Amino acid sequence: MDKELGLRQAYATIKNAYKAKQRNPVTTASDLRSLVPVVTGKTQYTFPIIVGDDANNYPEAILLNRADAFTAVEIGIFIGAKSSTADTAYDWYSYPNATIFTASGAAVAFKTLFNNSFLNATINNVQYLQNFSISRIRKAPVVQTGLTYGYTTSGATAPNGTDSFNGQTDGFYPLVPTLQISGTSKLDFNLNLSAGLTQASSGSYVICLAVRGFLSLGASNLNK
Repeated sequence: MDKELGLRQAYATIKNAYKAKQRNPVTTASDLRSLVPVVTGKTQYTFPIIVGDDANNYPEAILLNRADAFTAVEIGIFIGAKSSTADTAYDWYSYPNATIFTASGAAVAFKTLFNNSFLNATINNVQYLQNFSISRIRKAPVVQTGLTYGYTTSGATAPNGTDSFNGQTDGFYPLVPTLQISGTSKLDFNLNLSAGLTQASSGSYVICLAVRGFLSLGASNLNK
């Protein structure tokens, strides 16, 4: 209930801000999802935000049209294991699950991402997120993929868990203040790591920057 009230307040604030500028764009709950592939040894990743800026053209990415604006109220960082660029049948993880990220040293290296990395966000050369620690977002569930638990019986296979996950909350952190993103702004969202990661031995590992909030159609600076 508290979260719902917070979202209602954020929505009212957005509508009132546009009203003060004598504008009334259609505003709806929405998401953005930007993906980058893991490259061994790389210590800085820049996330594409605007449609047309994603060189990999991941089909599951959700980017912002240049004519629109987005108010981000929550943010998350996730990792996934894709069998190919076109693969969309995989899960997102908010911690380094060793049974999924099986390339030599990969799961250990991902600890650098979740424990000792930070995100910077610059909009039109103004830094709105500075040294935002990814450890705020790390979520390791009690029940994890491949985790043996409960009991063991001679000659029988013990039950194996699969990651518990609540899509409403797990892996996301509230943004206060919110981030105002316009499709015509100069945007730089950079993830900085203290050491490099390990790429997949087949397919690819990807890092996802996910933001939740409100999309205002036709509300970019282009349409002022």
